[in-house]
Amino acid sequence: MNATLDNITNWVKLEKADSIVLPENYYKTRNLFQSELNKFMIEAKDPLLTAIVGEIGNNSYDHNLGNWKDITGIIFVCDYENKTIILADRGLGIKETLSKVKNDIQTDEQAVNVALTEIISGRAPEQRGNGLKFVSKIVKMKNWYLYLQSGNGSIEISNGNADFTTKPDSVRGCLAVIKY
Repeated sequence: MNATLDNITNWVKLEKADSIVLPENYYKTRNLFQSELNKFMIEAKDPLLTAIVGEIGNNSYDHNLGNWKDITGIIFVCDYENKTIILADRGLGIKETLSKVKNDIQTDEQAVNVALTEIISGRAPEQRGNGLKFVSKIVKMKNWYLYLQSGNGSIEISNGNADFTTKPDSVRGCLAVIKY
């Protein structure tokens, strides 16, 4: 793995991005990410895994289009040996995105919960909003592991159970770790 989880976590926690060195696993545009996702699909040989990785990665581009806080794009790391995938962005985050269409969201934890349990889209009036529910369903069905954090709200899905929590440290944008 070219970028460690600790390095990526630090990347999404930094207040200002001016001193950030971007790893080779950084994809500034969606087409670069899609190209890497296509390589991943061939290597992983699992269409459901590819679908959930694609859903999380594409959300970074879809929900931040023209609104990135400082660095456009995502980090996408695949560790095939340890069956671990990391995706991270420094975008708006789930709460800011969903608050545009559901203004009663008060906390990051509540926003993560809504994103993974309710049919809602930060791209209203488009009739969308099933993507992260699909991710949650597949992770539970396949008994994989998912950790997703946005702001200080997080979800951890392990052994088919989902646990929403508020973390002491906040991340800019989103951080997702999948173990399959």
